Amino acid sequence: MIVSSGVLARDGKPGANDRIVTGHIGVGGKGTSHLKGIQDNVGAVCDVDAVHAQNAAARFDRKIAIYSDYRELLDSKDIDAVVIATPDHWHGLMTVHACQAGKDVYVEKP
Repeated sequence: MIVSSGVLARDGKPGANDRIVTGHIGVGGKGTSHLKGIQDNVGAVCDVDAVHAQNAAARFDRKIAIYSDYRELLDSKDIDAVVIATPDHWHGLMTVHACQAGKDVYVEKP
């Protein structure tokens, strides 16, 4: 078997450049379940309902950025990708804005 030296040198832990930091837009209802699936990578939450945003951020044992305006989250250089879990009629606009901001997007179709 031939294995490259790069494979043998890896320690199995993701480096800073290998980690995708996510921002979650809409964290009530379905958005809460998305948070559970990728907890280690969450860097920010956003919801127009301040209670939902605060409750979502409180789930973590580290500081999570909280936004009430998704456009401010999209401006963050610390966020690589966004998960959009808002009411269906917002999906299209938020997805376009996220792509224009250079973010990768996870959004469910209505």
